[in-house]
Amino acid sequence: MSFLLISISYFTERFESTLLISQYFLLFGIYLYLCLQKEKFNVREIISYAILFRLLLIILVPNLSDDVYRFIWDGRLWWDGYDAYSILPSEFLKRSESAKFLFEKINSPEYFSIYPPINQLVFIVITLFDKLFASIIALRLLIIFTEIGTFYFLLKVFKQLNLNGKSLLFYAFNPLVVLELVGNLHFEVFVIFFLVLCIYYFNQKKKSISSLSLGLAISFKLFPLIFLASFFKYLSLKDYLKYIVLSLFLVAIIFLPFIFSDVFKAIFSSSTLYFKNFEFNASIYFLVREIGFLAKGYNIIGTAGPILGLISFSTMVIFNLINIKDMKLAERMMWTYFIYLLFATTVHPWYILPLLVLGIISKYWFPIVWSFLIFVTYWGYTESGYIQNLSLISIEYISLIIFIVFELFYKRRIKKSNSYA
Repeated sequence: MSFLLISISYFTERFESTLLISQYFLLFGIYLYLCLQKEKFNVREIISYAILFRLLLIILVPNLSDDVYRFIWDGRLWWDGYDAYSILPSEFLKRSESAKFLFEKINSPEYFSIYPPINQLVFIVITLFDKLFASIIALRLLIIFTEIGTFYFLLKVFKQLNLNGKSLLFYAFNPLVVLELVGNLHFEVFVIFFLVLCIYYFNQKKKSISSLSLGLAISFKLFPLIFLASFFKYLSLKDYLKYIVLSLFLVAIIFLPFIFSDVFKAIFSSSTLYFKNFEFNASIYFLVREIGFLAKGYNIIGTAGPILGLISFSTMVIFNLINIKDMKLAERMMWTYFIYLLFATTVHPWYILPLLVLGIISKYWFPIVWSFLIFVTYWGYTESGYIQNLSLISIEYISLIIFIVFELFYKRRIKKSNSYA
């Protein structure tokens, strides 16, 4: 497993599709074997090996994603006295020719930064180091420490729910988790940590700490706002309103230091583009888009994206208002997030990682299966750009839906058998 992890990370380019996907499939096969053998490990061994695997990537310059360069770009802008929310990279390049080296590495140079203030604070910290490589190492160390925190609180949540602590292996050894969080430095790592923290303290009946934890998750990536609906069935109306207010109040405090910047304008502008322009590995949206091509003769993302967003929001609210007996908080959050992903116009591989951890807590296998299937989206990368492969995307989602139906049927059958026992 170590050999494959090193090979796929250090010696494989993103556009080498056959080699990349083949190595990932082998890596995932070993992961599944370890999952089946989890009883042969103790929890201390699982944590130790998981940390060692992550440390293998300590000096890696991300090879599958270029997001880190935008992180560093934003951080350096703040140090140079510029508002990272108010100036486009393409505009800044006209003022500073020395920025050309980093500019050539960033994606979306014509878009304002979409990253919330707490992310910007992290960018500022890691760019204390003038060297690009040093900033990457600093961020990776922070992410590894956060992962260790996730291990610790996941074990506590497992104990609360009477789950086997060795199930930590399902998360800690998952190749997509290691490659996308530690390897490619995506900030879902912080969302996952605070969501686990949120669930743990909610189960402990420490609602205020749980609410603040969710607020921190929202502060890193705005999408955890959808999870506020998941708490409705577990609290009185008064306590539920308190929970929401406290969570959003923390978000507001975190935004406060940037109140005089163009943070709201930039995030609104980039978020609008997210729903109206960006499309990657979608499911329902791609079906709607094809209907649009047949009916209108052009890409209808400008109208379909926002409409699907409203349908997604309504579906999530209705789902969380329905009184489903015996559904635990983590499972409700899992299905809420799954609804969000189904209607999204963009679903990058690392987007599903919060779903993975919620699924593991809820004893569902389909998020693990998706973490295998979704890697095929890397097939479309070339040296000059990306080409959507709709055939592979169709296989991905059809296989996923079939497995979900099978898993739900199996769980229902087991539950019915137990009720007659």
